[in-house]
Amino acid sequence: MINYSATEFTTLVGKYDTTIFAFMEEIGQQRADRSIIEEMFTRQDVDEPDVAISGTSAHGRMKKHKGTRNYEDIQEYFTKKIEFEEFSLTELFGRKFLDDNKLLNMKNRSGGLMNSAYNTQEDFAAAIFTNADQSSFTMDGETYTWTLSADAVSFVNDTHSSKTGKVSSTYLDNKGAITLDGGNLDTAIVTMGQFTDDVGNQGSFFGDTLLVGLENAKTALELANSDKKPTVANNDYNVYQGMFKVIVWNKLRKQTSKTGSPWFWLDSRNMKENLYFLDRVKPEITDNRNWQTMSWEVGIYARFGIGIYLWQWCFGGIPA
Repeated sequence: MINYSATEFTTLVGKYDTTIFAFMEEIGQQRADRSIIEEMFTRQDVDEPDVAISGTSAHGRMKKHKGTRNYEDIQEYFTKKIEFEEFSLTELFGRKFLDDNKLLNMKNRSGGLMNSAYNTQEDFAAAIFTNADQSSFTMDGETYTWTLSADAVSFVNDTHSSKTGKVSSTYLDNKGAITLDGGNLDTAIVTMGQFTDDVGNQGSFFGDTLLVGLENAKTALELANSDKKPTVANNDYNVYQGMFKVIVWNKLRKQTSKTGSPWFWLDSRNMKENLYFLDRVKPEITDNRNWQTMSWEVGIYARFGIGIYLWQWCFGGIPA
């Protein structure tokens, strides 16, 4: 009689592990290469257990030089701490599954794990915008506060504050309870153009990107590409044709409590300077073999955090 042992089980798993892990890594690379996160967020690998972003007040205009140097006070600005959360998912292959040599099924299931990792990251990235005017959001029964900007309110808000006390909220607030159409896009453009920095200087914020979900895709693409104004009977010229980029994100959804779908007018340069997706641990493969239970566990583990510093890169249209 042949006794089944750790050696035999290791040999059995060894028929598959190299192929499975290589396939998972290939899926991971494909997903990373085409992730919308790379386009919208500053994505970085970090080694520290937590990260804090801080700054100082902006410079004013230069003063006329009269033979002596001109100085100005520097004030501490907001500090934003980014905390990391852990995520994992595991697939268990039993002895029967392994004996039956179901390699294709195993590749599909293992590849699905890696897809799950990148889907999870994109779900959270999209949830930031779906819940842009909320102080927190819930996913799978857990609450996250990644929607807060450095002034401790949601990054799309009509109660933003000035750290220095030198700016009226009129020039900081970036929320409108409005649907997407040509007139409301005008409102977003003008509102962003009037934003100031923290000491009251006219800001350099200028939108170049319109972010929408599927519900607003047709309207956004018409606004960006039609040579005549859409839905206008006299066919006035569309002055916005070719002016901005449209990003249609299928994961951007309407909040259940809202009457319409959100849309966002974005300054892509300033967005990348203030919107962070930080990988403490990029999606990695886990491998646990237990010959006594005759099971092989293949899993995926990741640890990441999302942080928003300032908010003037964005105007959010979020119907009430």
